[in-house]
Amino acid sequence: MTSIVPGENSDLFINGFQIHIQTEDWGTEQKILMSRIFKNGSVFKTFKLAYEKIEKVETESLRRLALVKFHQTIVDWSYSEI
Repeated sequence: MTSIVPGENSDLFINGFQIHIQTEDWGTEQKILMSRIFKNGSVFKTFKLAYEKIEKVETESLRRLALVKFHQTIVDWSYSEI
């Protein structure tokens, strides 16, 4: 059985564009964190982060912490690149 932690969502307005960022844990079977940036309702960019590239993911609380950090990294990227 796969274990999945709750995701994060942010709605932003950057340079005249409506931006939605959705970050999800695909669980212990897929072992990936996925973040999608939607620009005016369509997928603009997708980022994937494999568990193996994260220092600690052994527990749900560590995966949740990694997901929140990953989500914030994508938010920061959006402000600098969109």
